[in-house]
Amino acid sequence: LEGTDQFRGWWNSQLILSVIAFDRKPFKDIYVHGMVLDLGKKKMSKSLGNIVSPQDVIEKFGRDAMRYYMSSIQPGENIGYDESYFKEINKFFTILINIKNLIQNEYGLKFMEKADAKNIEDKWLLSRLENLINSAVENYNKYLFYKNTELISNFVLNDLSRTYIQIVRERINEKDKNVGEVLNYALNSILLLSAPLIPYVSEYVYGKMNGKKESIHLCEFPKPDKKKIDKKLEQEFENALKIIEAGLRERDKAQFGLRWPLAKAVISYEGKIRKELVEVIKNQLNVKKIEIKKGKEIFVGLDTKITPELEAEGYARELSRQIQAFRKEIGLEKKDKV
Repeated sequence: LEGTDQFRGWWNSQLILSVIAFDRKPFKDIYVHGMVLDLGKKKMSKSLGNIVSPQDVIEKFGRDAMRYYMSSIQPGENIGYDESYFKEINKFFTILINIKNLIQNEYGLKFMEKADAKNIEDKWLLSRLENLINSAVENYNKYLFYKNTELISNFVLNDLSRTYIQIVRERINEKDKNVGEVLNYALNSILLLSAPLIPYVSEYVYGKMNGKKESIHLCEFPKPDKKKIDKKLEQEFENALKIIEAGLRERDKAQFGLRWPLAKAVISYEGKIRKELVEVIKNQLNVKKIEIKKGKEIFVGLDTKITPELEAEGYARELSRQIQAFRKEIGLEKKDKV
């Protein structure tokens, strides 16, 4: 891994000397980055006094955060050093640790090397995961590290944390074993894919999960199970998520919190929505009934009339939320009798 300025002098001389002395090149590949710039797009240099010490970055954010930051830069591009990016990296690390805690606290599971899908959201996540594994292996083989930082972060922050865990929250509360297995397998795969980029964090989480090997870096690299990739399902699920997003915007406009159930949502949508996805949409929008009408653009209309029954259910949910918050505040666990 070298900067363009080093390539012209140092690596060129090494190449010439190696060919003269040994009749072969001294390296297989060089991953080249551009110059390191400050926020004002000026080249960092001691004379300008705008340099940032790598040691200072490591002490402030950690080795893996710096490694991940450097790996996210496209080959040949200048590096505009921006500390705010480290907040996103730390969010990514925190989610990995939180998922590990969720798996252990709710299910008590150790590392798993495979998982079967039960519900449609499980099938979608596993399809997305196997797609990720397939792309990540190709990128590593081509030294395209920056593509993997983007793919892995997007999967963890969006597909896994923001979407899947949100959808299966009730199943987690009910201790649905299949959810635990899917989460376990997903975390296992993410750690293995991330290990070349974040060796310390991946090792830490792997160790806490009691992995089979002494170190994650002694494990076999994951291979994609292409039988689980379902492109059609992924597209249908993406459209369902757009419908959910539109419905949540309408709830915000009407100033109805998500915990308050509504009678009906009328969805304008061009294609067909399979039955299982209708249930996902219904649960995520917290409505009792879904009505679908043909329309070129996605639109969601809500029946905001509150009946006494819906009001009673809304108050019950709010009461339950406050009790759960108070339980956590005073340090009680779910198994404790009140």
